[in-house]
Amino acid sequence: MARVLVVDDDAAALEIRKLVLERRGHQVSTAQDADAARAASRPDVAILDLRMPRLEDGLALIREFHTAGVRVVVLCGNPGDLDGREEAAMIDRVLTKPVKSEVLVAALG
Repeated sequence: MARVLVVDDDAAALEIRKLVLERRGHQVSTAQDADAARAASRPDVAILDLRMPRLEDGLALIREFHTAGVRVVVLCGNPGDLDGREEAAMIDRVLTKPVKSEVLVAALG
């Protein structure tokens, strides 16, 4: 199973995603902001909210994780936020919120 870092500024959503992924056997760590994500151990996969609460934070993390060779799954309420951005090519998968648990788990497959 994968080492997963879930990054989201919504504490309730963060906890639910952590529980769902742990129940599927993944080793999950969490972060509520970009600084905490940077301080976390390097994961196999980073699942991150694009706006935390600023779009710039999510875009910076996409670049950093991509450069480090970490798979990136982005959760966003408005996929148009990525239109025309170079970071769009650095993402392995985009999931539109709200995300069903089965879809989240499948994104790690």
